[in-house]
Amino acid sequence: MAKRMNLAGEIFGRLTVLEFDSMKDTNSYWRCKCECGNVTVVAGNSLKRGVSKSCGCLQKEKTSNANFKHGHTAKNSPEYRSWRSMITRCEDESVNNYERYGGRGIKVCKRWRNSFESFLSDMGKRPTLSYTLDRIDVNGNYEPSNCRWADLTQQAINKRLQKNNNTGVRGVHWSKRERKFKAQIKYRGKFSHLGTFDTLEEAAKARKEAEIKYWGMD
Repeated sequence: MAKRMNLAGEIFGRLTVLEFDSMKDTNSYWRCKCECGNVTVVAGNSLKRGVSKSCGCLQKEKTSNANFKHGHTAKNSPEYRSWRSMITRCEDESVNNYERYGGRGIKVCKRWRNSFESFLSDMGKRPTLSYTLDRIDVNGNYEPSNCRWADLTQQAINKRLQKNNNTGVRGVHWSKRERKFKAQIKYRGKFSHLGTFDTLEEAAKARKEAEIKYWGMD
């Protein structure tokens, strides 16, 4: 039988080997103290191959840091969904709203296109789920100097308007006959009536909610 190597006193990552613990089959197990204070038993071959570097606290810290950086789990966060939607509507010709973004030359700046972390660092978290990503200049690109988190009414007002628009909100018009505001949206070549409202704010909100539903704007 080969002589067992003595690992006592050696350091592997955050683990300091205290003493031999036991043998299981042909594997030697060692009692180790982690930098965090925990004592754990680790297989000798895992220590020597660099598989085990802590009592488990290192992986927990990495996961915690990633979740903090992304604002919870990145792919499930509202900010991450906004980031992905931004890129999609500027680059994916198959999506319904491409013609209003990438189709007319709207781009995502390199800093944001290549890094969700940079986007989150510049924009911060959404104040509430009713806020979405908005370009201050509707003809400008997605970049730090031209973007903000805006509520549904602000977003709806900040749209390119048709020449005959009489409200200042895209997709909303004032009906003189009914003396109310009407909202509509075009989806797959057809106009859908969204409702009749007493106030411009209510109509603008309905229009923006429909954009999120039908055009995927988040």
